[in-house]
Amino acid sequence: MPVRLLEKEAKNLLERHGVTVPKRDPEGPSVVKAQLMANNRADMDAVRFADTREEAREIGREMRKTEFEGRKPEEVLVEEQIDIRKEYYISLLYDTDSRSPTMVFSRDGGTGVEDSDASKLPLEDTSFFRFRQFLSDQGIDSGELNSLASVLRDITECFLEEDARMLEINPLTETGDGYCAVDAMMELEDDASYRHDHEFPDRDVEGGEKTERERRAEKIDEDDHRGVAGKYTELEGDIAMMLAGGGASLTNMDALIEYGGEPANYTEYGGNPPTEKVYRLSKVIMSKPDLKGLWHVGGTANNTDVLRTMKGFVKALREDEPDYPIVVRRDGPHADEAFELLRETREELDINMKLFRNDTPMTSTAETLMEMVEGYER
Repeated sequence: MPVRLLEKEAKNLLERHGVTVPKRDPEGPSVVKAQLMANNRADMDAVRFADTREEAREIGREMRKTEFEGRKPEEVLVEEQIDIRKEYYISLLYDTDSRSPTMVFSRDGGTGVEDSDASKLPLEDTSFFRFRQFLSDQGIDSGELNSLASVLRDITECFLEEDARMLEINPLTETGDGYCAVDAMMELEDDASYRHDHEFPDRDVEGGEKTERERRAEKIDEDDHRGVAGKYTELEGDIAMMLAGGGASLTNMDALIEYGGEPANYTEYGGNPPTEKVYRLSKVIMSKPDLKGLWHVGGTANNTDVLRTMKGFVKALREDEPDYPIVVRRDGPHADEAFELLRETREELDINMKLFRNDTPMTSTAETLMEMVEGYER
């Protein structure tokens, strides 16, 4: 899972690559921002303005004691107010179609940018002249072309060299003295963290500290590098999900939600992990209180021994003996033996568990599970 940064942390990385950000803790007019993983901070009164440093500090003290959507901010950022002349929207991400880094650019930054026209620039070539030509095609004034192209190149360098999965600056402003990143969001690729000296605290996807289960799951892959089974993110729902990767995990999550389920977690395993790793992941998933169902779902494996992984799942079932409904949909090498083991375990433990192979679409088994859950709740 990506490592999502606070605004302050994202701006620190941008500064490393020569991108200007607002000065912090100014004497005069300032903006006070609660450091939250949220896109609507202004609507929550988590962004406020002050005329003096003392007023800003008082606002900051109030913010630290305030819960915004159930969470108190980790930090408060106090920055100078910026004299904005023009606003641009910049984001960089990996395009799912081209599987390459792409820049999204709009001449209309700030609030309401989602309703603005935007253009994409594939980043196979990150030369200054490529950015300059792109901006010229967007109708940027000739007087801005060189300076703005230089800033876009610096932003792209930050994205690529810091192994980011997403970087958004909204707005990037023209101030008369140059360009300034007034607000920034950034997600880093967790699997590339060994290449960097970043020291960000452990957080879940919502920005809070990791749960005990998330920390337990992390250790699964730390202790054994064969395959992957330690990608676990805790969510608020009550339907446990054991997702077997393969690119369909998010699609399956969407299907569960469509049929009325609320995921209790997001996780993926794959790469032919050993039985013990799948067992440990299963134990983490099943340990969440008040579960109403479990969906173990994945496509047809190519390089994963289904029997090997299901032995780990079955070991956890025998220890926990869950009374809630379970649906398994999987196929691949040694699936015949794996499903025979699952059937034996179902009878042995009298578990309410339905089993499906690749002749049943993955997403349709979400509907089956939710029908079972409805009967279980009665």
